[in-house]
Order: sequence, then C-alpha cells, then structure tokens
Amino acid sequence: MYIGKPVKRIEDLNLIRGRGQYVDDIVLPNMKYVAFVRSERPHALVKVRSDVPFYGGEVINPGLDFPIVSKETTYVGQPLGAVVGRDQYEVHDMLEEVEVEYQDLPYEVDPRKAMKDEVKVYSKLDTNVGLRKEFVAGDPEKALKESPVVIEGELRNQRMIATPMETRGIVAWFDSRRVNVWSSTQSAHFLRRNLTSFLKTDVHAVQPDVGGAFGSKIITHPEEYAVSFLSLKLGIPLKWVPTRTEEMMSSGHGRDKSLSYKVGTTRDGVITALVGTVIGNLGAPYQDAYDDESGNVLSTSRMILGPYNIRNARVEALGVYTNLVPTTSYRGAGRPEGTFFIESIMNELSLELGIDQLEIRKRNVVKSTPYQNAFGITYDSGDYTEILRKSEPYYEDFKRRAIEEGLCVGLGMYVEITGFGPWETARVYVKSDGKVVVISGAGPHGQGDGTAFAQIAADVLELPIEEVEVQWGDTAIIEDGIGTWGSRTVTVGGSAVMQASQMLKDKLKQAGSKVLNVDVEEVEYEGGKVKDRGSGKALDFREVVSGAYKLGIPLDVTAVYPVTRPTSPYGIHMALVSLDRETGTAKVRDYLAIDDVGNVINPMLAEGQIHGGVLQGVSQALYEGVVLEEGRVVNLNVVDYLIPTAVESPRMKWEHFTFGVSSHPTGSKGIGEAGAVVATPVIMNAISQCLGRQVKEMPWRPA
Repeated sequence: MYIGKPVKRIEDLNLIRGRGQYVDDIVLPNMKYVAFVRSERPHALVKVRSDVPFYGGEVINPGLDFPIVSKETTYVGQPLGAVVGRDQYEVHDMLEEVEVEYQDLPYEVDPRKAMKDEVKVYSKLDTNVGLRKEFVAGDPEKALKESPVVIEGELRNQRMIATPMETRGIVAWFDSRRVNVWSSTQSAHFLRRNLTSFLKTDVHAVQPDVGGAFGSKIITHPEEYAVSFLSLKLGIPLKWVPTRTEEMMSSGHGRDKSLSYKVGTTRDGVITALVGTVIGNLGAPYQDAYDDESGNVLSTSRMILGPYNIRNARVEALGVYTNLVPTTSYRGAGRPEGTFFIESIMNELSLELGIDQLEIRKRNVVKSTPYQNAFGITYDSGDYTEILRKSEPYYEDFKRRAIEEGLCVGLGMYVEITGFGPWETARVYVKSDGKVVVISGAGPHGQGDGTAFAQIAADVLELPIEEVEVQWGDTAIIEDGIGTWGSRTVTVGGSAVMQASQMLKDKLKQAGSKVLNVDVEEVEYEGGKVKDRGSGKALDFREVVSGAYKLGIPLDVTAVYPVTRPTSPYGIHMALVSLDRETGTAKVRDYLAIDDVGNVINPMLAEGQIHGGVLQGVSQALYEGVVLEEGRVVNLNVVDYLIPTAVESPRMKWEHFTFGVSSHPTGSKGIGEAGAVVATPVIMNAISQCLGRQVKEMPWRPA
C-alpha cells in the first residue's frame, strides 16, 4: 500500500513553515550562556588567569585531562575552560578578560612523522601509534613477486570538515532531580549513556530538530560534558551554541587517511596481489573520538578489496595521534576512503594496461554472492556482474557524448557495509482517539526516516498513513535506542518498527476478540478491521481501540530488533567531466548512479540521499579540504573552506535494481552514504582519464 511508493515527507510541514525547534530556539527561565576559552597552540603547557568567573579543567573535570584539559593542550581549538554570562554577547566579551599563558611544546601534524615518536603529541602517551593491526590473506608477497605487472604509489584522502548547516549546541538544566539536556546530536540515548556515566546522576536527553550532522554529531563532545557538568554544579539552565569558525576548528574532522600500495596483475588486468599500508590521522587523543575513528581506519583497511575477487592481500592498518582536531566519522565512515583507494587503483590499471574502465572491472568483479572477501567481510546478496551489464548502455552513451563534446568519463564501483547493530528499538501504541504513535529509538536528523517508519507501520496495520504519527529523539518516551549512522536507520530501525507494528496487530486481534466475545483464533485482522470469521461481524479500527480501552487491554508494545549481521549495498556510478586545460577547472556535466540497495521503502527519499551523498563526494574531489599553517587550520569559514552550492550541483540521474535483498524484515540495505562512498573516485577517475595519468591527491583545484 505504501512501501515502495514516493510518499512525501511527513516531517517537512513544520520545517517549511518555520515551526521547527532547534537547540538555539530553546529558551528556559533564568538561562545563562556559556562560551569556551580555546587553545591557540597545537601543543603547549597552559596556565589560565582570569578577571571574570572562570571554570577551568580542574573544576569541570577533576583529575582528568579530557574532555576539558587542565594543564596540557594538544590541538588548536581545544577547550581549556568556560565562562558563563547573561547572553552570547556578554560571554564573548568575557573571553577577552581571560589570559592564557602558553609554554610551547614540540608538535606534529604529519602522521608519518608522528609514527617515529620523536615528538610525543601528548606527554602521557607511550607512543603516538594508537592503532596497529594487520589483515592478511593468501600469499600476497609470493603472488606479487610472480605478477607480470606491478604498480605502486600512494593515495591520500584529505582532511575535511563536516560543516552541517546547524552547528553543534546544547542546553542543559538540572531541575533538582535530573539533568535535562537538549542537544544537536545523532543519538539522544547514546548521549544520555555517556553523560550519566560522567555525571553520576540521572540524565534526560532530547534531540530536537537537527540541521544536519553527517557523522560529526555521533560522539559526545567535550563541550557537552562541560555544559552538563556546569549546569549540575551551578543549578541553572545553560546554553552553548558555537560560532561557525568555532565549530569548524573544534568539531571532529573527517577522512585524513593515506594508502601506500603495491598491486600485481596479469597482463590482461586480473589482480593477483594487493599489499598496502593505511595510515589514519586520528588527531589528538580524545577517547570518544578514538573509539569512533579507530573503527573507521579498520573499516577502510578491510574494504580496500572492494567488490573485486582479490584473494592474496595484506594491509596494515595504523591509527596515529597528531596535534590536530580529533577525526571522527564523516558520511561513509571509512568506506569512502577504501572505495577511493581501490577505484583509483582500478583506474590506474586501466590507464597503465590500456584496458577499458568497465572491462577491467568486469574481469575482477565478484561473480556470485554470498561472498566473503579475503579479510572476512561478507557481501550478503546481489549480482555484481549483472549490474555491470545493466550499466553498459549508459556507459556507451557517456563515451559517445565524451567524444562529441570533448569530455571525459569516470567510473567507480563500490560495495559497502551497512545496517550495523547491535540492535534497535521501536515502540508503537494507539491513543484513545485511534491515532497510532510510532516511536523510534534511532535518531533521524533530516533524512526522512520518519516518513519511512510511517509507511511501514501503515502497511502492517493496514491503515491510512495519515493515522500514523512518528516521534523520536527523547529518552523519556522510549527506554533505549542506538542512533542514526551507518545507513542503518530504515533498515534496522525500520525492522524494529515493522516488528512492533506486527506485535500491536496481534494485540488488536486479541482486543477485538474480547469485544466480539469469541476466541482469538476465530478472528482475523484485515483492512484495519477485526472480523469474526464465523458470524461475519466486524469492528472497525476505532471500535477495536475503544473496546480495548474500556476493557483495560493495553495497546502499547516495544520491540527490540537484534542485528545478526550487516548487509551490503553496491553499485556503479559514472560521470561526464570537462577539464579546461588552460585554467585547470574541472566541471561535472552529468552524473549517473546505478545502485542495488535491496527493497526501496521510499524511492523519493532514497534518490534524495543519493543526490546529497553524490554532491558531498563531488565536493571532496573538487572543493573541500583543510589548509594547515604551523599546526593550525586557517580556512575556518565557508568563504575559504569551499562548499558546493546549487550552482555546482551536477545534473544527476538515479537508477536502481533489486538483484538481492537483505535478511532484515524490511529487505532494505541502506542508501544514506552510497553517493558519498563512490562519487569521489568517479570524479577523480574522470580527471585522470582526461590527463592520461592517475591523480592521487585531492581536492583537484585549478591552481
């Protein structure tokens, strides 16, 4: 009835009418404002003197160096302490009354140099290498030695800043019973767990409307710990919302990984061996960020094999601390880096061996699923050969246009892992007026998942979607949850909604049988009605609900959906790109995405995710990237840090096929990150085809 249809987003009416509520819209009686004194040095011992009331590291976090430091700072922008005042203007004036005395220490921002441990980026570290793990399969050294063709080099994913339209922000208030927090977060429950552990008191967390996140709001940031602690200490409501520059200098950065590699092939382009080292720049050693980003380094390393049948491989994964802002998840979280690495290598082989881009992928692609790659990741379902075959007519058309219009074609194939666990929750209940309320433990923040949840519940309960209301992001209305990241929300959160809706359907049958005074086995639920098979008598939905309330039968269920394994969307994308050889300017003329993401719950939402993800991938290729000078980022505004506008957005087309579904009840695989995973190498490969050599660093700037 609704699943599979392009239902318009039910979340949007309040937003387009200006009735949304973001963190900065929240105003509480007697609320004060917080601003943070931030380090101006990449590494130094610090001493703070203040002419205004100042809450430093010892006060906010006694005995610990994180999340607010007391004596040693390890990156520019790190919070050293806080001031509290009447409004945003006063607290920023107060910052000028705080003096920080620095005793500079040696610093290092290059992870390759930091690995030598000649400079300790933080005095309490035994080594700057925070992660070291090796993945080995087959006999890669022997296979490499016997390969007739060997290419080698280094590829780099630059450091990026997520830059959502809404910065981070938090309001905290201790009401004498518990600490209440409103945060621009990707998971109210994740935030509550961390703050409860830190504050040793009960916490009620709310995720209001969120203006974008892209992974940057998964972890609990130092400022969230600090503001919550100060609210508890001072007993007054507090608000912190950073300026744009402050956000860009202190929110977790993304990507920043390199691969040095040797790849062996036969003369006809079949890969025989891959040996490489992935180095992830973890930035400064902040524990919450480390737990997040170390997993991304491992994900990059295990996904370097891509959708290709490579059985001899060795990849060493290294996560290295430096004196930069900690890196955290950014849309795709390790999978875009792995895809960029392997797809750049495939394109380089195409150029080196003179083999067509699509043909070389055909020769190496996985031939059947389920398939376990050499590093132990299972690609659950799909037909990779068939999706390449489906792409051929589009590719031939792109090649024809490229010749006619003086353009170049770039290809990129991908497989990723999505639908992560360990579980997700959903609560579904019926109000006395017959309205169905769906509450998700996940935390959507703009993707349209609320609409997908409503579609799922409406289909299971066989009701008009207008009768379904969806809520999320409040730890007081559903006991626990995980959150929104890793393209998991519709697949895992939607499966929880599906199960809870089915459980409610069973409750409605039981209630209907009681009202009809027959055994539950004698009734059926159809079209939103409960019907007695024997007499033919039927109760409509509201009659069943009314009867249940009169009889005291609860119509409120909660499902916890456990994830047994992730799933694997895949696809092939291509682009037509122009390159002005006099100015160096590259422009994306046309972009085509062909994906298999299992069952598509709402194709309009899915296509929107592809558009957004592709534009972020294009942006990494052509525009974005931090610029460092003397250990600090200098392009900390949206004038100098280039973000694409509608003008730079290419014409896009999306095609999707369903050659395989996931094992989750929804059958979906997740699509929120696919565009960002593969678009970057598509564009860089097109530029490389124009030049006849592989470009290995980004972004491609005209200079």
